[in-house]
Amino acid sequence: MDTQLLRTTDNAPTKPALDASALERWLIVRIAVLADLGEDEIDVALPFSSYALDSVATVGLTGDLQDLLGIEFPPTLLWDYPTIALLARHLASSKAST
Repeated sequence: MDTQLLRTTDNAPTKPALDASALERWLIVRIAVLADLGEDEIDVALPFSSYALDSVATVGLTGDLQDLLGIEFPPTLLWDYPTIALLARHLASSKAST
């Protein structure tokens, strides 16, 4: 058996650190796709409800964020933080505390 496969390495891939600005950008792109809008039509201060996302889309978005950040969130995340700006700040502070 190859012992190289058993060894762990310090240079294993890690998730990128995302600040609030990068998270806002990621959310803008994702919501634009989900809402079939241009990225320039997404306002970070408007509530998610402005984009007519159904519950399947919002739960899916929460799952995508969990995958991106490696943090588990409640399915109510987008209701608890109802704008891109609020959510990005919350996620950036959550990521910093893990």
